[in-house]
Amino acid sequence: MNVSCYNFESSTDGLRFEFESTSSKKQIRKVVEFTPLPQNPTIYNLGFGDLKADGTIDDLIVIDNEDMEKVLATVIQTIFKFFELNSKDIILILGSTTSRTRLYQIVIAKNIDEMNGTLQIRGIRNGEIEEFVKGMNYEGFLINLKLL
Repeated sequence: MNVSCYNFESSTDGLRFEFESTSSKKQIRKVVEFTPLPQNPTIYNLGFGDLKADGTIDDLIVIDNEDMEKVLATVIQTIFKFFELNSKDIILILGSTTSRTRLYQIVIAKNIDEMNGTLQIRGIRNGEIEEFVKGMNYEGFLINLKLL
């Protein structure tokens, strides 16, 4: 992704990242959080959204801060940072809405050639896991490092 990203801060365990989405309109605190699945702690769910006053993440809010590409580029950078500490683990991405899942699919399709050397990206379709193919619609995505 040839788009600049925001500077972000990381928790010491590398499972939570925060950054400011900034535009002429406002600043919004964003959070990317990787949470291990209880049934399989080597798979981490990627949660992403706006930080609410109570410390929770709102992954349903729609705010047009005119920086979507930069925000998504930042999320991609947090994925690479996550893998620096968790190289053998897998990230699960499920959009909180159908339109968000579609957005993630578009971003993956647009950048797959760039990421293919480093990341293995699979799609979840009809409950089955398959290699990601541009043009296919998926319910979610699994991403892991390609190990040499």
